[in-house]
Amino acid sequence: MGIDIFSIKPNVVTRDLSGKSFLIYGERKSGKTTNACKFPKPILLGFEKGYGFLDGIIAQPINTWKEALEVKKQLLKDAEAAEKENRETIFKTVIVDTIDIAYDLCEKYIVDKEGVDYLDETEKMRGYRALSREYDKFFQEIVKAGYTLICISHATTKQIKENGEKYDKTIPTVPDRGFLVVSRLVDVTGYASYETDEQGNVHSMLTMRGNKHLEAGSRSPYMSECIPFTYEALREDMAKAIDKQKANGATVVDNEVNLFKDNEVTEDEKKSVDELIVEIGSYVKAIHNTGSTEYKKIIAEYLGKGKSVKDCDESQLDMLLLILDDLKDYCTENNITVE
Repeated sequence: MGIDIFSIKPNVVTRDLSGKSFLIYGERKSGKTTNACKFPKPILLGFEKGYGFLDGIIAQPINTWKEALEVKKQLLKDAEAAEKENRETIFKTVIVDTIDIAYDLCEKYIVDKEGVDYLDETEKMRGYRALSREYDKFFQEIVKAGYTLICISHATTKQIKENGEKYDKTIPTVPDRGFLVVSRLVDVTGYASYETDEQGNVHSMLTMRGNKHLEAGSRSPYMSECIPFTYEALREDMAKAIDKQKANGATVVDNEVNLFKDNEVTEDEKKSVDELIVEIGSYVKAIHNTGSTEYKKIIAEYLGKGKSVKDCDESQLDMLLLILDDLKDYCTENNITVE
């Protein structure tokens, strides 16, 4: 199997910002895109064309979801090649500006795919589920490849009704379903705003502690409530927060840690559907020759009663791997030789 829970190494906390993800939203002209572009080796996915005055930034205009998928594919290919060649990826930071427009383009992609005018027209609202899955997959795969992800949105005020009380809350403008996808992925949700000092100088600030009137937060309990919004200040504040965790017993490292690359791919997982079906057949034959029908129970557990592995396609690859793994275990436990 690809997973062995008895050889898992304890998780460590890293000071490196690589592979971490951020949702930055706030007032217009509050430095969201400008400061995001100061992260290491950035590429800006310009769903919104607000980067005209950002000198030197590498920006890819995105006008359709198809274009977004093409960019993601290239990023994942480079990440894969970089790992094989033991080098850094060409880009380290991926900026999605804005996730609002990205969500709209993703929705249009699903509408066209379903052949309807509106998602409400899909059977049992399956279009909305497809939209959430597609949107989630886009961001998840970028993070899993080891990139730092920065999601940018604007701010709006929403009236909340809770326990008979009404109050206003500042939240990102991305639709609720899109916000749910992004918010459960990111490490920090920060609200960007302006602050004027006594000399009349205007500074961009980032609030990372929320309350009932403001959406914000961090996975670290030690991040500051509010800091100057710069890459350097964010990196320094995260480092201080991690040092506090270290003081409380956490294991801390300075290098990049990708939480999604620890599971080794087994030889079975590299096989095609046809190859798996042939190998499963050899185990079924060996078990059948002993007079046992245990293989039928194993197959039915994953495919359903009366279903055959011969009818499986690529979408059922994981099920075939689980079937093969159980068949191997059964043969090992019962000393059955497989030719």
